[in-house]
Amino acid sequence: MSRATIAKLLFFTFAMVTFPLGSYFLTVNTIFKGNTTYAGGFAAFMANVVLIGYVIVAFQDDKTEQAIDAANEKKSR
Repeated sequence: MSRATIAKLLFFTFAMVTFPLGSYFLTVNTIFKGNTTYAGGFAAFMANVVLIGYVIVAFQDDKTEQAIDAANEKKSR
């Protein structure tokens, strides 16, 4: 695994912990006026945003690796 892949994994791990928790505590008393159900729902939404972002980045990485492998295979012929 490359350093870039590990850095992306660490970023998304950090984001998966901090974005939902941060969004919950920032919105529970400010936007949702103490309604923990709505704040929890928003935190779940933020967790899904991070997850979808990770999947998109992972697919882009995979496409890049496949293109590099194909180019290397062409060169070796």
